[in-house]
This record gives sequence, structure tokens and C-alpha cells, in this order.
Amino acid sequence: MSTQPAGAIAAAIVDFLRSHPPFDHVEDATLAALAAACRVAYFARGESIVSPASGVSAALYIVNKGRVLVEQSDENRAAGTPNLALGPGECFPLSALIGQRATTSIYRAAGDVFCYAVPAERVHELLRTSPALLEFATGHLALLLARAQTQVRNHAGQAALDAHGMSAALEDLLRRSPVSCAEHASTGEVLARMRDEKIGSMVIATADGVPVGIFTERDAVARVAAAGLDLHTPIKQVMTAAPLALPASASAGDAALLMARHGIRHVVVLNNAKFCGVVSERDLFALQRLSLRRISADIATAMSIADVQSAAARIRLLARNLLAQGIGAESLTQFIAELNDRVTCRVIELTLARHALDDVAFCWIALGSEGRLEQTFSTDQDNGIIFDLPPGQSAAAMRERVLPFADDVNRALVECGFPLCKGGIMASNPRWCLSSEEWQATFSDWIRNSAPEALLNAAIFFDFRPLWGVAALADRLRDGLFATASVNRRFLHQMAVNAQQTQPPLGLVQDFVTAGTGRDANTLDLKAQGARLFVDAARIYALQYSIAATGTAARIRVFAEKAGVDPAEIGAVLDAFFFIQILRLRHDIFDASDAAASPNRIDPDRLNPLERRILKEALRSARRVQKRLALDYQA
Repeated sequence: MSTQPAGAIAAAIVDFLRSHPPFDHVEDATLAALAAACRVAYFARGESIVSPASGVSAALYIVNKGRVLVEQSDENRAAGTPNLALGPGECFPLSALIGQRATTSIYRAAGDVFCYAVPAERVHELLRTSPALLEFATGHLALLLARAQTQVRNHAGQAALDAHGMSAALEDLLRRSPVSCAEHASTGEVLARMRDEKIGSMVIATADGVPVGIFTERDAVARVAAAGLDLHTPIKQVMTAAPLALPASASAGDAALLMARHGIRHVVVLNNAKFCGVVSERDLFALQRLSLRRISADIATAMSIADVQSAAARIRLLARNLLAQGIGAESLTQFIAELNDRVTCRVIELTLARHALDDVAFCWIALGSEGRLEQTFSTDQDNGIIFDLPPGQSAAAMRERVLPFADDVNRALVECGFPLCKGGIMASNPRWCLSSEEWQATFSDWIRNSAPEALLNAAIFFDFRPLWGVAALADRLRDGLFATASVNRRFLHQMAVNAQQTQPPLGLVQDFVTAGTGRDANTLDLKAQGARLFVDAARIYALQYSIAATGTAARIRVFAEKAGVDPAEIGAVLDAFFFIQILRLRHDIFDASDAAASPNRIDPDRLNPLERRILKEALRSARRVQKRLALDYQA
């Protein structure tokens, strides 16, 4: 049963919304529009409000009174997964509504429930006109967490969480006695208590220990400091009511997925419905850091290639969990790169034991995306060797000694999940197993000639970094590269011209220009037509300004500092780059088995409207980067 609000009721709805985040930061005009579009809906105990059987979500529901249980449908339920509960001020099913799909959960009234229902079409209109509401929607969804969380359950399963310590019970993560305060405490008293107790959140509980709210450091900034709030204000007025909670017997994995679904950083832990502690996002990442150390230790102590292969297989599972928890693209690719580096180094060490090369000083270098620490799981091998040439010895003779070892390493890396490079850019290729002098001569020749093949090679090889062995050999090579390239304006100009050859796939009539045939039909390449546009620009600026960093983001940051570029402009560029990287990682980690498209190619029609809008903005940012490059180098 539902009714449209009259004027007085609409005003009451505005007041209600304003007292609950995120609506407390939404523009007044948007709140008024929301209230005017609301209908008041009542649901009896046990009644299903929304479910997968309801079809494409037709409305956004905001709980006014009562509690709504969130039940996983049978196909999405993991064993022992508890139901969640939503209280006043919380809304559902936001991700399904914005994605224009059916929800994967069942929302059921736990008792008598009153909700405000806003038609889907009105929500979409307000998202287009309200920056604050769009910001909430973006943060709430974390753009990919809803899908990532679902994919973790469907494809990785609870075993993936268990494999990394995420099966631990929440009660085992609690390290201190619970700290709480009463509703009548003042905001100032709560802040002082949080400071003294050195805690990042305060649970507001009744006298018998039932949690009724939570107040966090983020709330202190947004609702107190930024608003200039009187510290005598009762904490009840600024807390988040009806905090999300799990029983002490629930797992760390349950908490991680709850945080991912709702975009929160703290989960209240209950023992017999009474508050017994709080688990934070930091606690869960501590578990993942332990997982990182555990995998690293297993790699370091591996006694055979098979042992390394076993440890390497777990890297992907760790990446799934980190992605589901909302870790950013930069941090995730660095985690992947660090572990992949350790895999390669251990393979080199094990392989060296079978080759008599103790008298050879060499450095194994990573190239391309591996050199930039930006690997995804579809990345093949890109590597080379720099060897020192003792007096009186020929490079050809030394190469003959080193190549069998390099070939064994490349083949062992295939066993560990790193495909051979189709272009032959590997240390086992005599072209890329060179003495220091040969590498210097090769780089100098590319810079002087600037033929198309030379520019292509520069885009791969100039992102090198030392991985194993005598790092000084790579350092000297980089010094020589900078000395030659930074002063060769013609070469930098030609690299900038080459970087303009690929334009962002933005259309005049349609949002995106797609291409491809067969399973790649109607797709765009996130790597070649997206990330590469940022990568190419960062490389050119790194050469001009002699920036030793090889990562794209690190290069852009150093360039901005050296060139005096507005930090806000650089922040927007990095946001765009990282969004594209996150889409690549999500596709690589969760959609690798899809027959829909090749690695890095996505069908933009499979993105939800919000993702499509942000991808368009990211590609527009890439276009602006290209225009800046063209101006700087007259390209």
C-alpha cells in the first residue's frame, strides 16, 4: 500500500532525509525534488519488498521506520552467510537501480516497515543534475564493488576468502574491550573519548548494550568540523543510526563483503544482540597484508618451480579479495607487481643453480607494463638481460653462455602463469640479451633514427627497471638514456606525434566508437585506446625531465611538480587513468573466462549508465592530455 505525499508530508520527508547521510549533504533543491517524487509505502512483517523475481528495479526505497532484511538468493548464498539488516535512512537497491537490472538479493520486511519509494526514472534524472547525489552514488557503488563482490561469491567462492585468512571469526579479530557511549553524550565528549582511547569510531549504545548508532572520524570531519557544529550538540544528532552489524561468529570475509556492498569502513560486532566490538577496514587489510607476507614467504622458500607455481596461483585469489574490498588500481597493480617480481626472482635463483654463471655480472630487467608495475593478469612476458663485458671477452661469446639460462627462465615463467611474449621481447631472444655497451648503442640508434619501429621499441624498452642482479647496470643504462633523449627535441617531438595516432574512442553521435570482429565486435580496447594514452604522455615527459620512476602515475606526479602543473588538474588525470585501470583489472580478474571479448576489450553496452558516464569523462581526460602533449611538443 502506498500514497503520494501532501505538502506537509513532503516537508517532513525533507527533514527526515536531511538527518541521514548521504542526504545530509545533498542540495536543498534535490531533496525537495526527491520528497515530491516519493510515495509512502507500507510493508507487513515477512513481506517481500524487492527480489530478483521483481525484474529490473523500478524504484529506490528509503527506509523510514522499521528494519529491512537483506537475504541472498539461493544461487548467491554462501554457506553460513548471515542476513543483513537495513535501518532508517538507508536505501536499496541502489546498485541494481543504477545498473538498470534486477537485484540479486531479497529485501524483506523484518516487522512493520514504512519506506519512501522514488521512481527509477526520477532517480536517474536527479543523478544527472545533482553533483552531490552522483558523488554519493559513485562512492556507494565504488563503481565496481557490487559486481566484484558478486563475482567473488560466484566465481571464487568462499574458498577464495578462506585461502587468505578471511574465514577467521570476527570475535578473533577483536583486540580490546568494547568502547561505547550513551545517546545523551555531547559530541565534544565523544571526540575527547575517541582521542583518549585512540579509536577511529564510537558506538552509541543503550544502557543494556544494544547499538543504536556509530560515529566515525569521517563523521567528525564532514558533520562537525566542516559544518562548524557546536560541540555541545548531542551525539545522537550527528551519529549514523542503525549501524550495520554482524554476529561475532561471522567471518572476516562476511565483513569485507558487507563493507564493499555499502561503502563503509566499520562493522559493529554483536554477541547475543549486544555490542561487543568493532571491526574496521584496517583490520581486514591487516589480514590481507598477512596473506601478502605468507605468499611472499612461500615464494622465497620454494625449492622447485612447482612450488613457485603453487604460490603464484594464489596471487590471483588475493587480487580478487583486494579488489572486492575496494583497493585502488594503483595499490592493486603494485601488489600484483611485487608478488610477480618475487616469482620471477625465485625462478631466476632456482634456474641459476643449473647453470655455471657465477662469474657473469648481469641484470634481469622488466620491460613494458611489468617495468611500469602496471601488470594485469592478461600480461605476457616482457624482459631482457644486461650483462657486463669483462676486458678481452666478446659480447657474442658471453651471450652464448647466458642465453640457455634465459630460455630456461622464460619457459619456467610460463609454468607460473606468464605467457611467452608473442613479439619475442624476452631475455631468451639474442636481440634483447645484450652487453651494457650494446644496449647503449641500441637506445642511441633508436633516438637518432626515430623510425616507426624505433618509436615502437622505445614505447616498450624505455620503461625498463632492474629486477634481479646487478642493478647498477640498469642505472647506468638509464643515465645514458636521459643524457641522449632529454636534449633531443626532434625525438621527443616524433614520440609525441606517434602518441597522437591513437585517439580516444569517443563518438559524436554515440557515446563510444567501437570496432572489432567476431567475439570482439562492438568493443573498445581499454589498454590501447585508454590507458596507453596516459602511459605514452607520461613516458615522454619522463624522458624530457629525466624522471627515474617508471610507473605512469609516479611519472605524472613528478612531472607535475617539476613543471608546476595545477595539482587539481593532475588529480583529475590520475583519477581518469585509475578508473580505466580498474575496469581493466575487473575485466581481467572476473571476466577472463567470458567469451564476450579478448583481454582488455570490453563492450561499453555491458557497463551500467554510471560506469559509461565515468568512462566517457576518463576518455575526455585522455584527450586533454593528448592536446597538452601536442602543444608542448608541437605535435
